[in-house]
Amino acid sequence: MKEYEEFDGNSAEEQEIAIDLMPYLKKALKGWKKILLFALAGVVFGLIAAFSIPRTYTTKAVVAPELITRSSAGGLSSLASLAGINMNNMALTDAMHPDMYPEIIHSTNFYLNLFDMPVTVQTKDSLVHTDLYDYMVNYYKRPWYGAILGLPQAMIGGIKKLFTHEEEEETGHEHVDSLRLTRQQEMVVRALAKRITANVEKRSYVITLQVTMQDPVIAAQLANAVIDNLRRFVVSYRTEKSRENVDYYQKLYDENREAYLKAQRALAYYMDSHQNISGRSTMVQQQQLQNEVQLRYQMYSQTAQNLMNAQAKVQQEAPVLVVIQPGIAPQRGKPSKTKLVLLWLVIGALAGVVFVCSKKG
Repeated sequence: MKEYEEFDGNSAEEQEIAIDLMPYLKKALKGWKKILLFALAGVVFGLIAAFSIPRTYTTKAVVAPELITRSSAGGLSSLASLAGINMNNMALTDAMHPDMYPEIIHSTNFYLNLFDMPVTVQTKDSLVHTDLYDYMVNYYKRPWYGAILGLPQAMIGGIKKLFTHEEEEETGHEHVDSLRLTRQQEMVVRALAKRITANVEKRSYVITLQVTMQDPVIAAQLANAVIDNLRRFVVSYRTEKSRENVDYYQKLYDENREAYLKAQRALAYYMDSHQNISGRSTMVQQQQLQNEVQLRYQMYSQTAQNLMNAQAKVQQEAPVLVVIQPGIAPQRGKPSKTKLVLLWLVIGALAGVVFVCSKKG
């Protein structure tokens, strides 16, 4: 009997809740005109937002860096790989770990190197061939409310100029000082930092790069330019010592080659000038010159071999960035005008329901 009473009590509570919801439903049906007005207002706001926010396109590129290991552990790492053991964390030698690649991409100097990237902008009248810096300053669209929000700051800056008499800063990027950027250059750097993101997968060290721009082609071009700049930076770091060795051996090679040719010319001149002269002193002098030529040749040959080895080492130490997925111009942009209008329609309708149901009477 108690079980039946508990069951009947729950049913009564559920019926009471259902009955309590009925007045709100009646109010909503009765005030459908107001709800419709709220929905129409939401559509208007949605249209304003849809045509105020510039559409952006995001492209994704995937890169796999080469891991450089110690030569002494090469055989051990090979055996470990056959056993399924990952020795990458134990065998990395240099400070340029793949985990640092996103930090390199997000550094100020890295963005400064992208300023000169050539881009083509489609305007209403024609195609404009310019660079990334000029595109970000003069062709990148901002929402209309951005100008309104930035109006107080612009007024404060204008008032400061009237009273401080500061020298007007140079515009453009013809002269870039990484230690002291102009306001415009700093603005472009910050804008690029917001539109370029890079993440590293912890196990495989695969780098995923995402670039968001208002032009799909420029987004793809910028993603590929970031990959190329990263490759040049890493190659320059990894081969710096080897390139110094190449310069050193190149200098020795040139000096020894010149010394060898000089000794060879001295021997030839002596032999030509003492052709018909025979004597022990002549033979001794000729032998000394021949020994000098032989010694210079050995030094010249040895430095030539060292130079070739150093050049080969530069090529060997140059890391490889395998581009798994290059930047491709995306077909669809964000936000979708249709989805944005529908979202505001739903928000307006819900606001109308809340307004109608909250009224007394």
